[in-house]
Amino acid sequence: MDIRFDQYYDNHDLHARLAHLAAEHAGIVSLGTLGQSFEGRDIPLVTVTNRDTGPDLEKPAFWIDANIHATEVTGAMAALYVLHALVTRYGRDPVVTRIIDEQVVYIAPRLNPDGAALALHEKPRFVRSGTRPYPYPDRQDGLHAEDVDGDGRILQMRIEDPAGDWKVSDRDPRLMVKRQPHDEGGTYYRVLPEGRVENYDGHIIRIAPPHQGLDFNRNFPSGWRPEGEQSGAGRHPGSEPEIRAVLDFMAAHPNIFGALTLHTYSRALLRPFSDRPDADMDTGDLWVYQAIGERGTELTGYPNVSVYHDFRYHPKEVISGAFDDWMYSHNGILAFTVELWDLPTAAGVEHKNKDKKFIDWMRKHPIEDDHQILDFVLAHAPDGLAAWQPFEHPELGSVEIGGWNHLYTWRNPPPALLEAEIAPQADFAIGFAALAPRLAWRAVEVAALGGDVFYVRAVVENGGFLSTSGTQRARAAKAARPVRIEIALPDGASLRNGSPTVEIGHLEGRSNKLGVTFGSSPTDNRGKAEWLVYAPAGGAIRLEASAPRAGTIRHAAVLGG
Repeated sequence: MDIRFDQYYDNHDLHARLAHLAAEHAGIVSLGTLGQSFEGRDIPLVTVTNRDTGPDLEKPAFWIDANIHATEVTGAMAALYVLHALVTRYGRDPVVTRIIDEQVVYIAPRLNPDGAALALHEKPRFVRSGTRPYPYPDRQDGLHAEDVDGDGRILQMRIEDPAGDWKVSDRDPRLMVKRQPHDEGGTYYRVLPEGRVENYDGHIIRIAPPHQGLDFNRNFPSGWRPEGEQSGAGRHPGSEPEIRAVLDFMAAHPNIFGALTLHTYSRALLRPFSDRPDADMDTGDLWVYQAIGERGTELTGYPNVSVYHDFRYHPKEVISGAFDDWMYSHNGILAFTVELWDLPTAAGVEHKNKDKKFIDWMRKHPIEDDHQILDFVLAHAPDGLAAWQPFEHPELGSVEIGGWNHLYTWRNPPPALLEAEIAPQADFAIGFAALAPRLAWRAVEVAALGGDVFYVRAVVENGGFLSTSGTQRARAAKAARPVRIEIALPDGASLRNGSPTVEIGHLEGRSNKLGVTFGSSPTDNRGKAEWLVYAPAGGAIRLEASAPRAGTIRHAAVLGG
């Protein structure tokens, strides 16, 4: 089956390609279901690991999800690209091969199949996330965005109005630009989303609150606030089945140490917190976040920033209930939100992200930026800006419909530019996943002491970058069990001291050395357990070391051999 990255797959076509990859790579890929959506659609979940090397729960795990917001369909294609990269590089790329042999990657490429179905429908409709009516059961008065003229696009409507705040660009009649405070004496317009107006009185046009106003990325438990304080939050944390499925999966999979959630747009790598400054984060964890983010910037070109400090929608407001905040704050899991694609920076408006004007730029920017964007769209996606056509609107009368096709310009890249945008994300995902903690036996020693008594010492080490807890936050939240070493004895044998299970605490990786400026490298990545074993008949002992986020390893040794 052909897998292309110059188009966007609907639910059927996406599932078909996931099933194809699972069938073609049956030894390392399995396709399952995370749960069901509000409308009863399956939420696909792909598990990537070499099943011959052990079950997934005995391996460090990395999580990738995408398309939690309905129109952010680039994320689903990026997740599919990562999956495709993993299976095609397996056996050829040593890092990918190690990840699949020794770890597991869980990929949920479309958390929101209901919303994506609307966005990709031949007569599209845009919702933020899910399709359950919220916060009101009925449509409220005002303008609701939809495809009014039936051309398969949701564009814009303009109405000539002397008090309007838009005017036609002198560069191209399709482009509308903001009217400046001093502009007088010209032709001005009101620009609105293409849509219908519920209960229009002939005079007042309001933008209606969304009939389906849920935001799944405000429905996670961390810092959750009700609708009056955080729009889209849902009735309670985890109230939506799609989010409940994620919460349940995380609870059942304590092996997850890191995560990416793929969104659009802005070309940025976002990290917690959304509602608090960096000063509130454990300093060591902050340094780890920054180090991983800097590597992500090298691989993708996307700046890495704190949501609280650099990505706030309003300078006096914060968001709550976000996935990455919940993953870190409640679970101690390192999680980034990847905001894929950005039309202005793709067009060469470099100062926008360089100056960290991710949100502020949308409010105010020089007219020259609009001209750069226009030239870029005309060169790469001329269908992204439609000519204005007269239309007799059922409520508003004579209007014009045209302007931006937002779905494939601002919200997502034009299909021809999709692969170039998402390809670097595979390198970032693979590089991040490769930082997993990894248990290994450093030494297993058996010495006969006489009288059928044997001294056994098992030394394990963490060979990964991250500690066996992943973060200091995980330890504080008691979200990650420490390393255990267990001994199983042969028949007739017994211990002369201690317990067969020894908890040795967490083992550091290299991540806690980020703040060290001069040589100070203790062996804090190692731990040991010791036993005295009485074994009159000799035999073999079996050793097992495990930590959920660092994996499980086993070893056998002979007593008296």
